[in-house]
Amino acid sequence: MKGSVQYKESTGKYYPVIYDRETKKHKWGKGHRSPREADRELRSMLRKYDSGAISFGKKDTFEAVYKEFDETVIPERYKSEGQRRTIRGNFRKHILPVFGNVRVDQIRQRDIQRFMHDMTVDKVIIENGVKKSVQAPASPATKHKVLQGLNAFFETCIKWGMIAREENPCEGIELQSAAITVPEVWSEEDLSFFLASDIVKQSTYYLALLIIATTGLSRSEACGLKWSLWNGTYFILDQGVDAYGNVTDMKTPFRKRRAELMPFVAEQVQKHQKRQRMIARAIDGAECFPEYVLTDNMNRPLKADAISKNFKKLCRNLNADGANLPDIPLKNLRHTFASFMIYDDVNIRIVADALGHSRTSTTQNYYQGMAKKSMHRTEVIRIGEKLFSDTNRSSLEKPLESAQ
Repeated sequence: MKGSVQYKESTGKYYPVIYDRETKKHKWGKGHRSPREADRELRSMLRKYDSGAISFGKKDTFEAVYKEFDETVIPERYKSEGQRRTIRGNFRKHILPVFGNVRVDQIRQRDIQRFMHDMTVDKVIIENGVKKSVQAPASPATKHKVLQGLNAFFETCIKWGMIAREENPCEGIELQSAAITVPEVWSEEDLSFFLASDIVKQSTYYLALLIIATTGLSRSEACGLKWSLWNGTYFILDQGVDAYGNVTDMKTPFRKRRAELMPFVAEQVQKHQKRQRMIARAIDGAECFPEYVLTDNMNRPLKADAISKNFKKLCRNLNADGANLPDIPLKNLRHTFASFMIYDDVNIRIVADALGHSRTSTTQNYYQGMAKKSMHRTEVIRIGEKLFSDTNRSSLEKPLESAQ
């Protein structure tokens, strides 16, 4: 093993370099302003090589490094099981088939840019009444998610001494901005009809749907509601439960908040609490009170996926009976609640707090279409009140009377 400090005129910096005789391969460290700083890092790199933290040759293939990344970094970096499944799925479906056998230090920015440009996804289309799977260009949103995973991987490679910081191939990648679309929501009449229908009120998932639709909680947050944090009129949110039943932390500190309940909803929660006690006595002969609020007829916690599936099923059944409810996913009940607040000109900070957004810009960007419509309507009413006030109306109506 050899090591030296080299000066690059193009950058005006000193770089530590180690050289492996067996593989005839160099590894460069980051640039420094003085040779003393570069020499200090060189000694550190040599120690890492001796301990095995820096390796050369076949061990540096993308797939080999990813196995270590998957085992040690992903479980620590990503909080929920859903996030871990998503990142692993992106590597398995998109990244490993392209870069698996390539050495990590040989991947360049141009390679990542070409990979992003050529990325495709499986898409199901209906052709002549038959479902058919075809390859379609990946959406900007998908590309951004894949790039985030790639960047996390290469940042880890930098920390492990496999590439220099200046050689991160994800830096400077050009991608289209993900389109911000206004989510489809229900009107007040749609939501009122849905919640008032007998088929919904008799469902095991009625309370879950009622809470989500009237608080703006996500399904994970709703499944994580606990009786220990119930105050009679509101819940304190401090955890979620993912689609696989695993307890997860909130994504940001702002997601830990108070969920205020409407009086009617609070009454339904109290009724459900009494129902849980009756079920506990019937099953165990004693009052073994459940920890979670949303439970089934056996006091077992509801799963997030089950709520989503039953919501779609209830909507289909109602529409089959003649209703005309727009086809929306469960998460759009959260957007529906936000739209009611936006249309009622509620302060954007209050809307952001209710939804758990850390920045009002997130709320404004996501619901900008609704906000614009609301502002437009408000301004039209305001101008109309000026134009057609009682004073102006009398003068406007005089020409009409004289014309008659």
